[in-house]
Amino acid sequence: MIEEHRRVYRVSLAVVLVAAAIALPHDRTVACSLVLGIALYYVYLRVLTSTVTAQLDAAVAGSRPSALGYPLRMVALALPLLLAAMRPDLFNVLGAFVPLFLNHILTFVIYGVRRSAA
Repeated sequence: MIEEHRRVYRVSLAVVLVAAAIALPHDRTVACSLVLGIALYYVYLRVLTSTVTAQLDAAVAGSRPSALGYPLRMVALALPLLLAAMRPDLFNVLGAFVPLFLNHILTFVIYGVRRSAA
């Protein structure tokens, strides 16, 4: 299951990088926003992985997990949007928004197609 999620992330990364390459000659702010969004989405995935691992380890040990996991993930998701809103000369808000949810959309499409075929 984890390998399938990695494959979905690689596909979404490729789609965003191709879109950024196509957008670069036309609008530099959109291209920069796409790269910013995908970079900080990768940070989000790393934070998600570490917080879930810490929660599982705490559950196995019978202790209480740290309460910082959810706020850190929300900051990682909000940061590209905040940066884009604060610096409209460098970034586009919609361009920063797309990479954050493209992975989720691709996951729903891929797993939905697989379920309907079964």
